[in-house]
Amino acid sequence: MRKLAIMLGFCLLGSTLTSCALPNAISNFVDSIEHETGGSKKIEYTDEAKKSGFLLEQPTTGAGIGKDEFLIQGSIAETKAGDQLLVRISKEGQVGEKVISIKDKKFRQPVPLFYGKGKHEVEILIPDPSKKNYYFSAARFTVENTSSIQQVPMRYNPSFYKEYGVTLEQPIAGGKIYDGKVLLQGSVEPPSKDTKPVKYLVVRADKGEDKSNYYIPVKDQKFSQWIPLRFGAGDYKVQLTVGDLHYSPVVSFEVKNSVTADLRDLLPGSGMESDNPEIISLSKQITANASSPMEKARAIYKHVATNVSYDLKKKDNYWDDGAIKTLREGKGICHDYALTTIALLRASEIPARYIGGNAGEPHAWVEAKIGDKWITMDPTWGSGYSVGKKFVKAYDPSYFNPNPASFNKTHKKSEVIY
Repeated sequence: MRKLAIMLGFCLLGSTLTSCALPNAISNFVDSIEHETGGSKKIEYTDEAKKSGFLLEQPTTGAGIGKDEFLIQGSIAETKAGDQLLVRISKEGQVGEKVISIKDKKFRQPVPLFYGKGKHEVEILIPDPSKKNYYFSAARFTVENTSSIQQVPMRYNPSFYKEYGVTLEQPIAGGKIYDGKVLLQGSVEPPSKDTKPVKYLVVRADKGEDKSNYYIPVKDQKFSQWIPLRFGAGDYKVQLTVGDLHYSPVVSFEVKNSVTADLRDLLPGSGMESDNPEIISLSKQITANASSPMEKARAIYKHVATNVSYDLKKKDNYWDDGAIKTLREGKGICHDYALTTIALLRASEIPARYIGGNAGEPHAWVEAKIGDKWITMDPTWGSGYSVGKKFVKAYDPSYFNPNPASFNKTHKKSEVIY
């Protein structure tokens, strides 16, 4: 019997990794497939599927029905750590792919029906155990989609996706419309014990030239976090990256935001946990006696400047920095002062943004919008000063809404960071 295998190839288009269309020959099944019998259509398996011990538990029929998606579940006996299935979904000349992780010889994951209402042809490919990045056709069937919603295939970086054992469970496809935020949920289970454990993922959610970064903690090899779509209605590109591999996304996809309002300066961000109950409660406490947004902002500035001490031993920013961490530890560097101030301001419904720049060395401070005017504050410089290796607490109110001309002599703004 002639074996039919194909190498899985990937293209690099600019900085975006895109899965290449596989040759049509991959769909030529060997002679031993099971055909329709007795009026009931069966799932078609190849000889290679049978040799590998590949078996589907879901779906149970070769002609199924789904709405937007369908479940693939089963097992494969001949497999090794890190192996993945490749699922090809096609309709009327359109072809998309979905990667499914195999864990302990089992797999279970929903698969999108990308192309709206109608019959989708589905083909499952299994890895060739003898060759790297080679796949065999294993099974095929059809699924009738009852939904007219159009979805877009995700783009995978196969090396990183496999090396780190990433499984993105939600969302399962791109192109969907969201109401201001999107849930990213899944697991990170590196197949090799030599792979360094992953503590966090980095997410970019960009709309055109507007860019934002978020950090997602990985706990017990799982992650789950809502990512704000903060720049108003429109198309966003979302990229999921392992740790510090910022320029090599593991997976990327597009989504649409239906919320018209541009909430970039009000929504929570990484380290700016303005939606955290602890931050909301403290913000209300700090501003209880303030009668105007300007007074609220001044009270928040004073609280951060007087309750946080500069940490002369800390040299770098870390992925888990944030307002909660800074307030609990009572110390930080300019980065931490800024994150904490912004979180408290946003919790008080005062638009605020993180400013990166230079003040003799790399520095961060805050801008807040009061009415229709943006004002500046630097809670780090308002907190005190250093003498040698010692930080001296000395509250200075002059760095709240300072004279712009004087402030700009010492502070050079270079960017707004979201």
